[in-house]
Amino acid sequence: MVQGAWHGPCASTDMRTVKQGMQQLAHLGLRVYLKIRCGHRVHGVPRLDRPSILVANHASHIDIAAIFAALPISEVSKVRTAAARDTIYALPPPVVALIEFLFNTYPFERKGKSSDSLERGAECLREGSHLAIFPEGRRSQDGVLLAFKPGFAKIAYQTGAPVVPVRIEGAHRALPRGTRYIQQHRMDVTFHAPLHADTSVPCEFRKEEYARLIRAAESALKS
Repeated sequence: MVQGAWHGPCASTDMRTVKQGMQQLAHLGLRVYLKIRCGHRVHGVPRLDRPSILVANHASHIDIAAIFAALPISEVSKVRTAAARDTIYALPPPVVALIEFLFNTYPFERKGKSSDSLERGAECLREGSHLAIFPEGRRSQDGVLLAFKPGFAKIAYQTGAPVVPVRIEGAHRALPRGTRYIQQHRMDVTFHAPLHADTSVPCEFRKEEYARLIRAAESALKS
């Protein structure tokens, strides 16, 4: 055995610590850039005292950066992000690697059977991470909120995780569709109070409960 070499759990823990430190440094730079370039502002305090589902509106590829830049720096390594397999994971491998490093992404199926993707999200929460998800399923062209898909509600009822609505304003102008460069346009991120799923409701009666939680999340993001 080579003296001083890393082995087993200790090596794994040390590598995670190094990665977290590098992520936090990268995100400090990101939030400074967004503050200078876009006047990035944060409203409300994210209540993340337990693994939670961050549910946000989606109008631009910069949305996830806006959310991460609004989080306490200590939380950025604890958030997993569901990213569309057919768009984000279709980018060149070096770009995907950078996105995974910055935002802890995993591929999410938007089309066809999505049960495996939902289970992956639930597993992230069970492991102690938060989950960021865009339930509209696609980007709004003008920033107007689109109807939510039920996936996040199913995960909330499956795990009991609270749902934290996050409203992002101005992102569709800061990085419009079809552009590669961030524009000088203000972005605001607002954290709303958590919503809770009533997990005591039997599975056969949860369809209406899913709809109730969806309506509550949509209402919070419209306010």
